Amino acid sequence: MNQPYGAVDPETAAERAHVLLESEITARLDAVRELAKRLNGLDAAIADYLSAWQSATRAGWTDGTLADIGLRSPESLPTPSGRRAADVGVPAASVPSATAAPVLAPVVALTPPPAPASTATAPAFGPAPTLASVAPLSAPTAPGAPASPSVVSTPAR
Repeated sequence: MNQPYGAVDPETAAERAHVLLESEITARLDAVRELAKRLNGLDAAIADYLSAWQSATRAGWTDGTLADIGLRSPESLPTPSGRRAADVGVPAASVPSATAAPVLAPVVALTPPPAPASTATAPAFGPAPTLASVAPLSAPTAPGAPASPSVVSTPAR
């Protein structure tokens, strides 16, 4: 049976799209792999350069003289990934080699700081009164006379 002009088999279109997407994904993944390899190589090269710079200064060369020769100071190089800028002066012996297993940063728990101690204190005159601790209001009575309850009225508004 002939298909009309412009008709596309959905399964064939899906297969072609799948092949196209798969080749694009493969190319993108390969690019990321290559980039990661180059970054690892760059980190190793920077570490080697730092070591060689330190060897040159121990041999008697000054930073200024090496710069006059055209060599770049290690401080002008990008900081290797996984290291902080403060680690630039670390001796080469402590810099991991490119073949060593990667070192992971420590995991830090992100928990809120402890709540500050409450600054609210009890009033200076003692704890808050309760209904049971308050004596009932009564009118002054003569000594020995029975106490009679007082009626206190408040004006209505």
